Amino acid sequence: MLRAYGYLVKMRILTALAYRFEVWIGMIGDIILLAASVYIWKAAYAGGASATLGAGAAQIGLQSMVTYTVVSVLLAAVFQTGVQNTIYSQVREGNIALDFMKPIPLLGIYLSDDLGSMASALVNKAIPLIIVAALLFGFPMPVSTGAFAVFTMSCLFSFTILWLMSALVGLIAFWVIELGNLGMMKDAIVRILSGSLVPLWFFPESVQKISEWLPFQYTYQTPIGIYIGQIPLDRALQEIVIQGLWIIVFMLLLGLVWRRARGKVMVQGG
Repeated sequence: MLRAYGYLVKMRILTALAYRFEVWIGMIGDIILLAASVYIWKAAYAGGASATLGAGAAQIGLQSMVTYTVVSVLLAAVFQTGVQNTIYSQVREGNIALDFMKPIPLLGIYLSDDLGSMASALVNKAIPLIIVAALLFGFPMPVSTGAFAVFTMSCLFSFTILWLMSALVGLIAFWVIELGNLGMMKDAIVRILSGSLVPLWFFPESVQKISEWLPFQYTYQTPIGIYIGQIPLDRALQEIVIQGLWIIVFMLLLGLVWRRARGKVMVQGG
C-alpha cells in the first residue's frame, strides 16, 4: 500500500516538473508577491509603526515582520491542497464512480497527489524564493534551533488542517454539484483569518479572542509565530496540542461526510 502511495507521489512530482512554462510563471508570481509584501511592510514601518500599525507593531519589530512575511509566502507556495478542486472536477465530470473502483482508498490517492505537488513546490518555488529573499532582505533565520524544530512539526500539522478543510469543502460537490465561488470564499477566509496576509496581532483584541476558537490561525500564524519567536517554546507546545485537536475534529467530520458521500454515489449509480 505504501509503495502505491509512493508511486503516486513520484508521478505527481514528475508531472508538475514537466510543465516548465507553468513552473516559471508560478515562480515569478511568487517572487513578485514576496517583494511587494515585504516593501509594503517596510513602508508602513517607515511611516511610524506605532501610529500606523497600532499595538501589533509594539510586539513585532521590522526585521521580525520581514521574516514573518518571507516565511508566510514560502508556506503559501508550498502548501498544496488541490483536493478541493480535484473532488469537484471528478464529481462534475462523472468520473468519481470510477475513482471509487480503484484498489486503494480514494482520499489517500488525493492526499498523495497533493504531497507530490508539495514536494515539487519545495524545489521549483521554495528554493528560488529563499534565494531571492536572502539576496534582497537577508536570510530569514529562525529565532533558535529549538524553535525551528517545533516550527517544522507545527507546519506538518498546519498542512494537515488545511488539507482536511479543503477536502470537506470539496465533498460539498456531492450534494450541490456546482461549488461556484464557495471554494474561493473558503480560501479568502483562510488567507485573512490565518494571519497569512496580516498577522492577527495587528487586529483588534476582540477579533484575536474570537480567532483563538477558530482553526484558521493555527495554519499560518502559529508556525510562523514560533519561527520568529513571537510564540515562545513553552506556549508553542500548547499551540501544537490545539492544532492536533483540530486535526482530530476535522478527521472525524471528514470520515462522517465521506461515508455519506459514498452512499450517495452508490444510490445514484446503483
